[in-house]
Amino acid sequence: MNETFITQQVEQYKKNISMQSHNKTLLRYTGLPVVKEERLFFTLLPLLNGEDWNESMYVSSIAVSLIFSSLAAHDLVKEDNATSKEQQLQVLAGDYYSGRYYQVLANAGEIELIQQLSTGVATISELKTRFYDDEEYTFDELIQSIQIIESKPIEQFFEYYGFHEYVFLMKEALLLAALKKEYNKFELNEPAFYINKSIIFQTNMTDFKVELDNMEQAFIHDVSSSKLLIAPIKMAILERMKIHSLQK
Repeated sequence: MNETFITQQVEQYKKNISMQSHNKTLLRYTGLPVVKEERLFFTLLPLLNGEDWNESMYVSSIAVSLIFSSLAAHDLVKEDNATSKEQQLQVLAGDYYSGRYYQVLANAGEIELIQQLSTGVATISELKTRFYDDEEYTFDELIQSIQIIESKPIEQFFEYYGFHEYVFLMKEALLLAALKKEYNKFELNEPAFYINKSIIFQTNMTDFKVELDNMEQAFIHDVSSSKLLIAPIKMAILERMKIHSLQK
């Protein structure tokens, strides 16, 4: 097990996702489906850490990534220009990826997993609406919502196949990565979905930065002291999380 092997596994996984989501027209107008590198890595975490991983698990992991691609495609639809050809195709791309995830799992006979993931998608969609309304939520409530949005389908996938021990670390990693990206965008005056749509974040950025620093230190400790992870995976995780450093 080394970094080359890990990189090859993630790259092959990405190619397989592209194969399952390929559509000539959508590729021309909307580009490749959106996939986050850190999410691909953590979806494969049990495999990379040496767990038994059969064909059904691999197929299901691809379906999970198609769900995130579907959600990401719908997020790219602009409210002020939703009727343009490009934006209509963006909507269709999201619908197409969603249909493909369902088809992939149905062909594999994983009907129960389809049902579980469908409830997760509904939960994510509901939580995303919290960032569009004017209701008051606490900082902790918003953080919890972001964590669910960023990782719920992977959590369901892990639980379904018995990889319970990996859930906590995966959720913490993806939450931390998402919040760092948000903070970086805010610092650069770039659109940041969660921050731009939440007055709580905007009025408490100092506290937000302190919370991020604390989360990062706790995460480093959890990875370094983990008895579950093998040494090369610990190194790979910490190296990848540096990519999203607040100092970037």
